[in-house]
Amino acid sequence: MRISLTAALLMATAIPALADTIESPGKITAVTLYPHGAQVVRQVRIDAPEGTHELLVPGLPENTRISTLRLSGEGVSVGAASLISGRAPALSDQPSPQVEAARAALDAAQEALATQQDAVAAIRAKAEAARDEIEFLKSTRPQITDPAQIKALAQGVREQILAANQRAIEAEAEARRAEAGLAPYKEAVKKAQAALDALLNPAKDHDVLRASIQGKGTLTITSFVEDAGWQPSYDLRLDKAAGEVDMARFVSIHQATGEDWQGVDLTLSTARPGGQAAPTPVYPRLVRIGPPLMAVPAPKTFARTEAAPQAAETALSDQAGLQMQGETVTYHYPQPVTIRDGVDDLRLSLDSKTLPVEVVAEAAPLSDPQAYRVAEGRNTTGEILLPGPANLFADGALVGQTHLPLVAAGDDLELGFGPIEGIRVARRMPDTMEGDRGLITKSNERREIVEIELRNLTGQDWPMRVIDRVPYSEQEDLKISSKATPPATQTDYDHKRGVLAWKFDLPAGQTKTLRTETTIGWPADQILR
Repeated sequence: MRISLTAALLMATAIPALADTIESPGKITAVTLYPHGAQVVRQVRIDAPEGTHELLVPGLPENTRISTLRLSGEGVSVGAASLISGRAPALSDQPSPQVEAARAALDAAQEALATQQDAVAAIRAKAEAARDEIEFLKSTRPQITDPAQIKALAQGVREQILAANQRAIEAEAEARRAEAGLAPYKEAVKKAQAALDALLNPAKDHDVLRASIQGKGTLTITSFVEDAGWQPSYDLRLDKAAGEVDMARFVSIHQATGEDWQGVDLTLSTARPGGQAAPTPVYPRLVRIGPPLMAVPAPKTFARTEAAPQAAETALSDQAGLQMQGETVTYHYPQPVTIRDGVDDLRLSLDSKTLPVEVVAEAAPLSDPQAYRVAEGRNTTGEILLPGPANLFADGALVGQTHLPLVAAGDDLELGFGPIEGIRVARRMPDTMEGDRGLITKSNERREIVEIELRNLTGQDWPMRVIDRVPYSEQEDLKISSKATPPATQTDYDHKRGVLAWKFDLPAGQTKTLRTETTIGWPADQILR
């Protein structure tokens, strides 16, 4: 049993004697779903006589936390409340209004099904009567010998058998159609029976809410559950000519809370109530100096001295995870939604957006023999884009799949849309020399030449961005000088030292060559690593 201390004290000291115990299961009416977790709202209709009563609401998910539980009443005053798990209290033998309503719904569904089945039976009776008539006509043995009378009788019997066969065929066809129409009535009975079973036989691993109440009206119970969530997915369609990416958004919803959500009012929220709510603390950094460490023979080891503040800083930095940015956005579905426990992974359409982009052909000759379509722009939707899988389309064809990262409103967005096989890229090192530069200076030198050739074999012009690298140094004695022909448009591209980027237009059918020359010098008593 799990009862909060505050609730127990209130029940012991502040509650008058209870008139009776009311059992009434709650109906889930609304769910606000977060990327991780959900807020579930259920309502209980209270129609009790005057006085203070003990209310038992069974069927809450196991391990519901009372710290997340909120009770509010419309026409109902609520006193102390507790959650009970394990040995549940004895529940009343009197059926609740919900159980009575479920039984009435089951009776109505069964009666409707029986009425339709009676109609089918009546139709089949017509067919059976027609077949009996045929058997009677066939078994009749008239006591006549006149050929003319026999002929006339045979013709009459034949016509009657034909008519009876026709009636039997028509009745069977009508019965088949009526039989097919029974499906929705059978499904209604099945659902009504399941609803009644859920009320009469709640799962044993569910919790029970106990509260003291007064008045008549509606009690609203709000709780938070963890085993639920939603994730977006995307269809991204690139229109190079228009400079746009059409983004269709979908959501996948799942829940394993231990209960079905039947026809609930669903809202999706980008908030993360279970995530980090405040910045990570910054701890002091202690720096020390000391004598140089002496060389230690290989077989011998020393214990490492650890600095506590530094260790704490490293551990905390490993905990950095996904953070929400920008305003919280919610999406509300106008139609009721049903999500069953643990078996449904529901997919719903969210909306469509258009993002303006600039399309370039990007090449990384160090690794790739061809260029790739890259669309660059900003998140102009005014909403945060949550992480999720994305299908990529270019020129109407599926060209790849990726995982869209979290993109805040107004943040930069870069998407790859597959290779451009017609833009071929080759990287060569035609000249690399290394050796002594002079006996007096006692230094070494290495010279590297890199040539990059790009060929546009497509039938259209492409804006190009080529990314390559040259070595860089952080040591005073290691001297490096580099020259790019033509000069790079940007050095230290994307804040990476030694990374170069060229931007230019490459017309259809044209070839362009890029060249870098690098000289590396270092003392003779050192080696280049």
